[in-house]
Amino acid sequence: MKNYNKIIGLFVLLVTASFISCEDQLVDLPENKFSEVQVFSTEEGVETAINGMYAQLQGYDYYGARMRLLLWPHSGKYQSKQGANDDANKLDVTNTNINLDKLWAGMWQTINQINLVIINVEGSGLKNEATSLGQAYFMRAVVYFDLVRMFEEVPIRLKPTTKDDIHIAKSSKEELYNLIIDDLKKATTLLPDRGEYMSGRPLKYAANAYLAKVYITLAGENDASVQPTGFNSVTESEISAANISDFWQEAKTELDFVIANGGYELTNTYADLFKEGVSSRNTSESIFELQYGNTGATRTNDIIRDVVLANHPIVAEGTTTFGRIRPNKEMFSDHVIQYSGIDYSGADFIPAGKASNIITLDDAIADPRINETYIYNNYTRTNNNRNVNIFPRVNKGNNAYAHLNKYKDLTYNGTTTIKNHIMMRYADVLLLRAEVENEINGPSTAYAFVNQVLSRARNTSTGNTQEPADWDATSVPDQETFRERIMKEREYELNGEGHEWFDMRRRGLGRFQEQVDHHNAAVNFYTSEGNRDFIFDNIESEMLLPIPLSELSGNNLINE
Repeated sequence: MKNYNKIIGLFVLLVTASFISCEDQLVDLPENKFSEVQVFSTEEGVETAINGMYAQLQGYDYYGARMRLLLWPHSGKYQSKQGANDDANKLDVTNTNINLDKLWAGMWQTINQINLVIINVEGSGLKNEATSLGQAYFMRAVVYFDLVRMFEEVPIRLKPTTKDDIHIAKSSKEELYNLIIDDLKKATTLLPDRGEYMSGRPLKYAANAYLAKVYITLAGENDASVQPTGFNSVTESEISAANISDFWQEAKTELDFVIANGGYELTNTYADLFKEGVSSRNTSESIFELQYGNTGATRTNDIIRDVVLANHPIVAEGTTTFGRIRPNKEMFSDHVIQYSGIDYSGADFIPAGKASNIITLDDAIADPRINETYIYNNYTRTNNNRNVNIFPRVNKGNNAYAHLNKYKDLTYNGTTTIKNHIMMRYADVLLLRAEVENEINGPSTAYAFVNQVLSRARNTSTGNTQEPADWDATSVPDQETFRERIMKEREYELNGEGHEWFDMRRRGLGRFQEQVDHHNAAVNFYTSEGNRDFIFDNIESEMLLPIPLSELSGNNLINE
């Protein structure tokens, strides 16, 4: 341990040298090689490298901010009042978008750091070799899974970048998915089991759960009725990393393994997941969670600043927040119509814009997730005790949105937060399992999985509510109805946790268009176009993101 501080210092130098972007010339520095030897020669040094790997994944230019700033408004489910996201708000992202550019760089910096770990740890013989490699392979798969879904074809880099391989061509979608599946399969054997490693780090079951999501993504795309022009399907026969005959069946196998062996449990109440304080971190439901904390002077996770209303009581008085990212009107309206217990007589949207349109929920009837997820009607500012009306009391303009209520942190100091980012939790697994079961056998045996989630949602600290009622053959009678309802259920359960961009697209262009049409109908219903709301047009090109101009300019082997 006497060399630990020295190793950390050397590692900082190593990381700094490794994170030069592809647009810059890399130079060979003798101290870099020396730093690698120092860092990876001890178990403590390897753990420092692993920490650096996670720091990149959850840093500001990836999951800490840029992923949210770009993908949430571009999902078609959120709106951002940040000027840099005007193109994302309109579902028309340009390749010069600053958040796109920074996110791309952040993702490749993360890949670079992961490859650094793999290259140096593999064959080291250190006691933590297997655990470290398991985390590295798992994380590389997570990043490439993000990349292939967002951009479809990107380069595959399997070693740290040098000046000799700045220019590298894109790999095919098939090659990318083969790498992802291969890495995840390695991770299932290398990651630790429960109790074998530090709390808060992923167990081997996280790799199984991600494998299932990969298979479900491929299966859903291939089964989609409408796809964008030039869609490139990846079939089971093109996966060389394993003997796969049916994506839906493979997903079932992986999910059943997680359910039977992972030891995960739904929290007692939905509110337990989002309580203020540390008790909502790494719950019994957490499968993969990015760890943040109130240390340091650098903003690494901007979730509080981005989604919490200014001077709202869920953060400390005097703390600067912007609430610049907020759910679209139809998201709140859909949840209220579906599960509030209020009779809207078949209306497509709740009324808004008048004092009489304020929503009053019966706590014995309504889905508790509505109040846990949303801030709506109005609120009182902590800095001046003034009332601020928001949606549905207000219909048009900057305040005419409900906001997210999940991210409560009275310790937030304007820079750091104790709120973790939940990448995957057990409710997600159960909803995926319900989706898979419906595709294989129809709804009759799929109800049991979704009803576990609904039952937990009804449970509160004071008793059970009536909504959301269990699904059965009367309420969700057939496979097609179940298929759409399970996607909406994911929206109600997982709102604000980063799944919307991917869920909007993984069932193909047809469903994406249906959801966009629903949004456009809401804008017309509320007559709010030009008052921060937009009508979305030409969405086929928005199924994917453009590769940033900076990469096209700096990598001679990539042409969009």
